[in-house]
Amino acid sequence: MDINKMSTMKLIFGLDVGSSKVVSLVGALGDKVNISSFSSYHFSNANRKNELEFVHNGLICDIERTGGRITQCIHEAQYNADCSAGSLIVNASGMYVKNVYSQIRQDLNGHVISEEIIRNMVMEARRMPIPNNYEVLDYEIQEYQIDDEHYTKNPLELMCENITANVNLFVAAKAPLSNLRRAVRYSNYEIAKIVPAGILSAMAVLNTEEKDSGCCLLDIGAGTTDLVVYENGFVRLLLSIPLGGEDITRDIVSVLRVSRNLAEDLKLTYGACRHNIAKQPNDTISFIDHRGENVSISHKLLNDVISERVKDILTVVKTQLKNNDLYDIINSGIVITGGTALLNGIQDFTYKFFEMPVRIGVPRYSGDFSDIVCNPKYATAVGSLYFAQELFLGSSFENEEVAGIEFNSIIKKIKNIFKNM
Repeated sequence: MDINKMSTMKLIFGLDVGSSKVVSLVGALGDKVNISSFSSYHFSNANRKNELEFVHNGLICDIERTGGRITQCIHEAQYNADCSAGSLIVNASGMYVKNVYSQIRQDLNGHVISEEIIRNMVMEARRMPIPNNYEVLDYEIQEYQIDDEHYTKNPLELMCENITANVNLFVAAKAPLSNLRRAVRYSNYEIAKIVPAGILSAMAVLNTEEKDSGCCLLDIGAGTTDLVVYENGFVRLLLSIPLGGEDITRDIVSVLRVSRNLAEDLKLTYGACRHNIAKQPNDTISFIDHRGENVSISHKLLNDVISERVKDILTVVKTQLKNNDLYDIINSGIVITGGTALLNGIQDFTYKFFEMPVRIGVPRYSGDFSDIVCNPKYATAVGSLYFAQELFLGSSFENEEVAGIEFNSIIKKIKNIFKNM
């Protein structure tokens, strides 16, 4: 991008801290987001022992070392964009992130619903009990039920006897969340907002029709599978499963007795998910292992190992959908994103497992760096810029109190995201 043009633009900053990598993006705010700079650090560049010292299953394992990689990433993105960094939109992933429903009811005795009534209900929802040692990241007011009968998204000015608000709280465990904050702040950068990774990925890869008609997003990363179910435009389920692409790699290491780096290469280069045994390859794969020896392995065995672990992940997903009575509302099917979405055959494998439409979710982005970021493994990072833009422009939050976004409490921080260069 032309530096002279960039000097007149406002910038937004996104940070994706994952189990396998850290990604930092700088975006220029306009009618649409345009990425001005990109930087990433892959933990897999280190050996497996060192990897575990960074992030494991979405949990920060070493604040100083992870903070150092975050600093490295942000500095590189900042340098390439020739700007000073502002506050960051950061993702949260792992089993410590989930959603909790609550209901607030108020008797009105025939009075008209005002903004003050809605505001008070929102404040009461924020005080609802949540699991011990958890804190609220954000929340959304979903449907309002009027007089125990019909539902509406906008109850203002309606006259009724009573109103019930269905509130969806996005919560995270305090200890892991504190470690994430400390790792980022170790790099001397401020956090404007922490957002569940699945929400950010959904912003990058899902369309409005999918969110309205019922869709399940699976962001299968290295250490976690973030699951988000949308229906009628709202989040119905948010959770994270501690299984991902790294589990597939470890299985290959264990069964085929190869190094971790070689297992990862075999998975991505030769591996595939296969349902049909008759179509499995009968050939062998020959290579030089980490000891310098010539080795041959069964191609079918490699695929069997991969397929079994992917089946394990999908089985947990199906169980969660059924346990939460959401399996039958997924009319638009499943969207798979994250690095493991690049695994050969996973789309067809998932389709046959669930017997519903499946597509691979690629970030919806056109502009600078599209050749890099239009990749499922960067869905969360791209989504962080979309989230930052939406907060700043306020396009979805015309009435911040009613919309359920803590706009007033974070607006000063959000404004720090954007700096003239």
